Amino acid sequence: MGASMIIIVYSGTRAGTVSRDLGKADYSYYFILQKYLPILEKLGDVRVVDDPLSEVDPIHAQAIASGNKAVFLSFSPPHTTARHLRCPTVCVMAWEFGSIPDEDWDAGGAQVNWVTALREIGNVITISDYATRIIRRQVGSGPRVVTIPAPVDALAPAADTGRAPGGTRPPLRLGASLVDSRACDIDEERVTVKNLLPASSGEGVPDWDGREVSWAFVSKGDSAGQYLVGFYAEEDWGCWSRTATPEIILPWYLSGEFELELDVVGYGENQGGTVVVQIGDCTRELVLPATMTRVTLRYNVSERANGVHFSGLVAVPLPGARDHRTLGLGLRALVIRPVHDTKPAPVTTARHEATNPSETTCLQLDGTVYTSVFNPEDGRKNWKDIVTAFCWAFRGDSTRTLVLKMSHHNKSVFMGDLLLLFSKLHPFSCRIVAIHGFLSSEELIALKQATDFYVNASGAEGQCLPLLEFMAEGVPAIAPDHTAMESYISRDNAFIVRSSLEPQAWPIDPRRAYRTTTQRIDWDSLRQCFVESSALIESDPDRVHAMGRAAAVVTAEHCSSSKVQGLLARFLAEVTR
Repeated sequence: MGASMIIIVYSGTRAGTVSRDLGKADYSYYFILQKYLPILEKLGDVRVVDDPLSEVDPIHAQAIASGNKAVFLSFSPPHTTARHLRCPTVCVMAWEFGSIPDEDWDAGGAQVNWVTALREIGNVITISDYATRIIRRQVGSGPRVVTIPAPVDALAPAADTGRAPGGTRPPLRLGASLVDSRACDIDEERVTVKNLLPASSGEGVPDWDGREVSWAFVSKGDSAGQYLVGFYAEEDWGCWSRTATPEIILPWYLSGEFELELDVVGYGENQGGTVVVQIGDCTRELVLPATMTRVTLRYNVSERANGVHFSGLVAVPLPGARDHRTLGLGLRALVIRPVHDTKPAPVTTARHEATNPSETTCLQLDGTVYTSVFNPEDGRKNWKDIVTAFCWAFRGDSTRTLVLKMSHHNKSVFMGDLLLLFSKLHPFSCRIVAIHGFLSSEELIALKQATDFYVNASGAEGQCLPLLEFMAEGVPAIAPDHTAMESYISRDNAFIVRSSLEPQAWPIDPRRAYRTTTQRIDWDSLRQCFVESSALIESDPDRVHAMGRAAAVVTAEHCSSSKVQGLLARFLAEVTR
């Protein structure tokens, strides 16, 4: 095929938008494209386009005029893939549900029937045998449908490092922020985090520098520098509290005189009620208004504190209301400013991300380490089940660690949910470490080599690249064997989490109507997998090594670059024949 093939590629998420798209709808297609690119570049001349409707056919026409062939690979869902192009088009898609959308629910809106779309496109690459089977069942024999997984190759297999499972590890230096349960004061009411930020100097949380800072607690805001504990997810207007004692954990310590400005509103019987807003040893009272109102409270804190604590809320659903959540107060924005500032500094966004390579966190892992990588806003991942099952299995065992690598553009609500779980699970001795931020290839390799078992508790997977990437490095798994994972998870390389069918809605269906299925994991099976894996690493480390080798072998057989290149070459030749 060589240089005579022009391969046009498109993904809705691009290099310039991936950081802000992380965790949003269809963002994973970008990573699938990035996995494919090195192979595509071996097979032809790759052209990346931003607007398929206006760019693809001119490139195709130019290729034909030059005696070459051209094909368009759209890394996007079927209903957003450009149709009726003169250039042969391939929809490269991930899918994990029990059926694809086969109806249009909005007669006056865009067509979203995937069966119709795929029949019109005519060529489909899925990244799992499960998806291929589902699609072929619904679209029939017309379109070409083939399974070509996103390639995953081993980089430095953990099984070859010589470290015994659960053995001593070198410290990890990560350019990311983290929360470590060992660095938290936890009780049933609240969690005080001692160290939220990269601390290469060992100083932990710094003191506020006295400059005015401002946050917006909205879905499109920039609240990445703090953690909301006891709040629901941020919405367009702001966010609701969900507990009687919510709090905001700050990335630095406050002391002395300052003003706290809040945009707040009360809900239900909390309207007109008095709420105590405490920072350190200083409390102020606030009467919650019935409409969103800006209020200013003045503090003089003698004991350094890094949390804003609310108390006095009534956290019960409002009788007869359509919203059955336990709403208390609504919060839209927060400003902290010095009281005596004759030369006010410009307002800054309260953000602290470890983007400077010299600013790193040193993480020492010991004992048996379990790792999971996920998008916390993806409801399929069941990350709370992972945390609770881990704690239930190892509540009194300080030698067991769970590492949660979070993939999302906004960490605030996730960390708040995690800290709330800490309170609910208290007391526990096992360790939980949550990492947020971009990890370099070297840092990811180090994390894989420090991991004894990778954990997946998802209700559905299109392929699960993080799981495969860890398995490629010789890390055995705790995972279900449903959807895409049926192709590579077995008792040779994993402790299998039981699951069963449950009704689900297609993610693009605004009606949330039950039209398809996913899998409901068995929580006690997940807990038991933790227990059994822990026992095996103590009693038979050679068996754990064998599971790791089996994981690396099945990954190479399933989705190595050499296999994927052969599959792609044959399929593209067929499409452009």
